[in-house]
Formats: sequence, C-alpha cells, structure tokens
Amino acid sequence: MLRRLGLLILAFVLAGCGAGAIQTTPDEVLTVGGLKPNMKDKDAGLVAIAPGFDLKKYKLIAVEKFPVTDPAVKDEDDRRFGAKMSPVFQVELVRRLRDTKLFEQVVDISEIQVAPGSQALRLEGVITRLGRGDRALRMWVGGGAGAARAQAELRFVDVASGQVVMATADRRIAKVGGSSTELVEESFDDMARDLAKFLIRLSKGEAPKD
Repeated sequence: MLRRLGLLILAFVLAGCGAGAIQTTPDEVLTVGGLKPNMKDKDAGLVAIAPGFDLKKYKLIAVEKFPVTDPAVKDEDDRRFGAKMSPVFQVELVRRLRDTKLFEQVVDISEIQVAPGSQALRLEGVITRLGRGDRALRMWVGGGAGAARAQAELRFVDVASGQVVMATADRRIAKVGGSSTELVEESFDDMARDLAKFLIRLSKGEAPKD
C-alpha cells in the first residue's frame, strides 16, 4: 500500500513538472477604440487590426502598466496578488519585445517621456481575469479543478494620432504544476512570448490565423 501511494505521489509530481498554462478562448472581450478582437490567431489569441496599420513604421514602443480589473477580485488578498502579478506581465512584455528586434527602443513607460507627436506605439491594456485557483484541488482532483487563470486585453496606440491601431485578447488556464504564483507568472510569460511571435509574423505580412 505504501509503495503504491508513493508511486501515486511521484506521478503527480512528474505531471506537475511537465505541465503549465494552456491557451483558451477569452471571454467577454472588450471593444477599445472601435476595435474588438475577434480574429483567431494561434499565438496572440484574438486580434483586431485597424485598416492601414503598418507595424514596421514604428521605431519605439512604450509599455504601460496593466491594472487588474477582474470583478471577481474582491478581498485584500486578491488585490495584493494582483498588485504583485501586474508588474510581472509588464516586465515580460518589455523583455520579449526587445528580443524581437522589431523596434529600436522598447521601454517601460516610466523610463522615458514619449513626445505626443512621436512615431511610436504605446502598449496599454488591462488584466480582465486573474485567479489563483486552488493548488490542493489541482493536485488531487484534476480535470481543471482549482485551475489558475489569467486574461489580458491589450491595445496598441499610435502616439501621434492617439488611435488604437491593434487590439488583442489572450487567456491562459493553468491546471497543474507549481504554486499559484508560479502558474500565473508562467501564463504571463507565455502571453508575452506568443505576442512577440505574432508581431514577428505580422511584420512579415502574415495575417492572423488559427
């Protein structure tokens, strides 16, 4: 009996080591600047692009902070968790966008004052879903019980005109693995990585695709 119990626990540990966040369909997606993400993309989730938008003309992109607006966040613990996780997403986006080499400058908005008439992009947005889930349920029940979740809705704003030129919505569910903090951090890292992949494809003229 003890041997079988040990093997069961080992199976859970090994399963947790190899699993993380998965992409799923965003819910209750916002409309921003007349754009509502509804085109499916294998990397970015859902996308909407303004007519005539040309990513390659921009030399600088400034990444804003992303407030948590999830209505399910009601108690102080959840608010503290959101305040801890929001900067993680901003840092990952800056890092991943720099790795693309698509822009001459990728900055945290606090690092530079972007002149109103600049030929630059401002990356804004909100975290509309953020849930820690329950680690015990993830480990012992499975099947999605206790899953951690995160959904981010981003908008790319042309600084010169103030127009929203592209909007995205991405949602991740993490069912197995480490702590809630680790799973949400992984979700945000995956979102940033896949958004960067989408932008590289877009810069080459590739339209969003499922």
